[in-house]
Amino acid sequence: MTLRQAVVLTVAYSAQFAYPLSTSELWLRLLQPTSAFSQTQFVGELRWLVRAGWLEYQSGYIFLSGHAIDIERRRASAQRASEKRKQISLVVWLCRRIPWITGVAVTGSVAVAQARATDDLDFLVVTTPNRLWLTRLVLVSLSVLLGKYRSRNNTHTTGWCFNMWLENSDLGLPITKHTVYTAYEVLQADWVLQKFAAKKLFLLANAWVARVLPRGYQASMAQCMVSDDRSFWRVVVTGVCMPVSTVANFWAYVLQHWYMRSIMTREVVHFSQAYFHPRDTHQNITSRWCAILEELS
Repeated sequence: MTLRQAVVLTVAYSAQFAYPLSTSELWLRLLQPTSAFSQTQFVGELRWLVRAGWLEYQSGYIFLSGHAIDIERRRASAQRASEKRKQISLVVWLCRRIPWITGVAVTGSVAVAQARATDDLDFLVVTTPNRLWLTRLVLVSLSVLLGKYRSRNNTHTTGWCFNMWLENSDLGLPITKHTVYTAYEVLQADWVLQKFAAKKLFLLANAWVARVLPRGYQASMAQCMVSDDRSFWRVVVTGVCMPVSTVANFWAYVLQHWYMRSIMTREVVHFSQAYFHPRDTHQNITSRWCAILEELS
């Protein structure tokens, strides 16, 4: 893949979300070309693509030709996302009071300020070892009591959807998720609660992202907090060695898995990882991306 192709592919990927990119955003989100290149070459390719009519540059944004309306769409989506983000402080407040939670990140459309009116707040939750299912039981129960939990059976547009769960001893995403879509999701995650460098550990466990989006990965790593390793390992040891809570977590897993088994579709549920994504978002996004590229060809 040439640098020119990488630029077009990256801009086309964002076009399906009506998300024109600034030059700096495009640089960080750029898919990795086959050969190394400099910033000067990058700018040169942008200028060539604009002159050739493949791309347009307006109001500080780069987008596919004929997509100028996406600038206003992006601004409107950002405003909706800002309104939805007002709920985050309450989620963080609750999570801080659950001692087994070591990290919380906003994911999905709100994380990149690109929300539709019907979008909820999606969260990734990281817990200590042997506490995932006990934590989920507590957090979901509190959300239900507050009337904020969004499940497949309701359309709560200001609801909370805790759809990704990881224990901090098992943060690596399975190889089936090593895709362009997931690479973007990993880097776009907005960490609103971190203990023991949760974001850094998550990125290190998913270093494969650096092969897909090297500049974005490097920038994200540079922003990571420094961890207190002694405190971190104390939490890990405590999580493993407290038998009562460990047994409670096991039975919480058994009961929740039993409850969900009749309604599960594409969800992936393991003891130390859980992904509650009933729709094949990856396939939908990839299909739209391919359709845009076909229109360009």
